Amino acid sequence: SVELLRDIPQKENNVDIDEQEENQARIRKTLNDYGIEISKIKATVGPTVTLYEIIPAEGVRIAKIKRLEDDIALSLAALGIRIIAPMPGKGTIGIEVPNKDPQTVSIGSILSSKRFLEGKETLPMAMGATISNEVFVADLCKMPHLLVAGATGMGKSVGLNAIIASLLYKCHPAELKF
Repeated sequence: SVELLRDIPQKENNVDIDEQEENQARIRKTLNDYGIEISKIKATVGPTVTLYEIIPAEGVRIAKIKRLEDDIALSLAALGIRIIAPMPGKGTIGIEVPNKDPQTVSIGSILSSKRFLEGKETLPMAMGATISNEVFVADLCKMPHLLVAGATGMGKSVGLNAIIASLLYKCHPAELKF
């Protein structure tokens, strides 16, 4: 049962409005310093990362914004940011900034979620939470090959343990053998 897993208490208020407004102002200022006007900026707060969606003014080249990744990271005093330009299915540019106080996403909360329990995947892999705080589950059956790669300390072992735990919690021993 899920009660076997260690319970990690969730923080009540993980949204720091001051940090959001400060980061939005810094992004605006950095882009303005390089002559890039933006018409709108919106923040989506996740457990560990905040996504800032910006809509550039007319005539602004996306490549110009992508080249400023290091300058934006410096102005935000962030360890590293990621620019998604353009965002798939949207007419915006995304800037992912790590939260100063990241929240832990426990495997117990993922395995006991409605999305995991009622999912139709044959071999479900509960991978964690998305930026919009939704449970992310993938089906291992739809992946004939799976490569897990990354630098030291990036969470490869944690990811593999999450895959194994989610398979053990969903499948009966008669359905799954290791």
